[in-house]
Amino acid sequence: MKWISTMCVFFMGIAFAHPEKEQPILYYSDDCDINILPDAGPAVRGDWNAFLTADFIYWTVRQDGMAYAVSGAGTNVSGRVHGMDWTWDPGFKVGLGVNLPHDGWSLFAQYTWIQTSISDTTTQAVPEATPGNPAPLTSLIPYWMTNGSTPVLTKAKAAWNVHYNNLTLNLGRNAYMSQYMKLRLFAGLHAAWIDQDYKVNYTPQTGNHRRLDLSQDFWGIGLRTGMDNTFQFTKCFSFFADLALSLLWGEFDLSRKETSIKPATGDSHTVLNTGASPHTAEPVVNVAAGLRYDTWFSEDRFHFALQAGWEHSLWILHNEVIKNLNEPDHSGDLYLQGLTIKARFDF
Repeated sequence: MKWISTMCVFFMGIAFAHPEKEQPILYYSDDCDINILPDAGPAVRGDWNAFLTADFIYWTVRQDGMAYAVSGAGTNVSGRVHGMDWTWDPGFKVGLGVNLPHDGWSLFAQYTWIQTSISDTTTQAVPEATPGNPAPLTSLIPYWMTNGSTPVLTKAKAAWNVHYNNLTLNLGRNAYMSQYMKLRLFAGLHAAWIDQDYKVNYTPQTGNHRRLDLSQDFWGIGLRTGMDNTFQFTKCFSFFADLALSLLWGEFDLSRKETSIKPATGDSHTVLNTGASPHTAEPVVNVAAGLRYDTWFSEDRFHFALQAGWEHSLWILHNEVIKNLNEPDHSGDLYLQGLTIKARFDF
């Protein structure tokens, strides 16, 4: 029976050495003092606790698959694929938010607008015939195979116009993860309207001129989620890094028209006129990073922030223009990037 006494002493020792502690299970609490992750604001003393934002953006809007002509075809001279001459354009954002009276949650809506209009022109004389080869050598040819032929060009011109409208609405909470790090997780809605017009004019060595008109209008609405990170290294200055992911369900309104024009008279006739309206899911990725300055004044009843950073917006496989069967794949991503300067005022 000695072994039974030994086992009893052993288990009693374990029980007294590691007493069980009753931990409360908190699924929900009305106790306002329970604050595992403290609210990081920014907030002000007042009844409204609303805020306004205004952004100046200086972005470049680009899209894959926008080439329009190819040089160096049929010759020993090295050529290249001619694409658009991308530019930088100003735009803006405006936002309205409110800090809700519940655990530091905030609701924020923002609208973004930018428009770009770019063009590019390529000219090239047809190479002269060489002895023993009286046929002219091809050099500049269309990238878009209008009317099913490949003429030798002396001039090619392309123009692209984009109207970008973007609207987001999110609900989130900004909280301290540590003494110097703040994190705002959010989720909400995302809507967009993006209209594009792409026109290409081809001037061949002989024959009628060709004109290609491609139109792509998109609307979509879906869900958006992400996080806004802030690394506070002084009371007023911080570094921010933001990420947002969206998936929009929307519709493309596509059209393609090809026209043949007589150079002598200017008379034209339509060679092709078609369209499509496919529905699709559009994934979008937004990232931004930069520096921010915060200050409070008038006994903390007002807050002002100024930040500057670099922003990217990627619309995956957004180029859905109608292609001919013999044309190369012109699909690609739409992406916007550039400088963003934001001002925020809380009252």
